[in-house]
Amino acid sequence: MGTNPAADQIARLLIEREDLLLDGRELEARLDRLRRRLDDVNAEIASLRRIECELLQRHPELEQD
Repeated sequence: MGTNPAADQIARLLIEREDLLLDGRELEARLDRLRRRLDDVNAEIASLRRIECELLQRHPELEQD
């Protein structure tokens, strides 16, 4: 019985497609984690800026040029 080159190519491409889909899902998950971390960092910066502003209002001598 001979091999079917088209079926072999289809099988290889199906495996490649599954690998690519898995890579895509992993990248989407990483992107989601990075976005959440970026949101956390931005929130922390905003909080520290509010604290800095309050501190400078109470102690203007700390103002830097």
